[in-house]
Amino acid sequence: MNHPETPPGPETPPGPGIAIDPVCGMQVVIADAQHTTEHDGTTYYFCGKGCRLDFEDDPGRILAPDYEPSM
Repeated sequence: MNHPETPPGPETPPGPGIAIDPVCGMQVVIADAQHTTEHDGTTYYFCGKGCRLDFEDDPGRILAPDYEPSM
């Protein structure tokens, strides 16, 4: 009997103390994060100033469901 392959699941979420930069997708250690911003009551963490500025310029675009983080 043939069984279909199980489709791949979502990526493993980051571990405790790790956030994902919403602009580029890099992992950011929350305790070491130098670039953060608040938006609608949520704190976002960034790998660097450029990603933070991109987010602050247009958070709606970055948070849209069809946005794909890229470096």
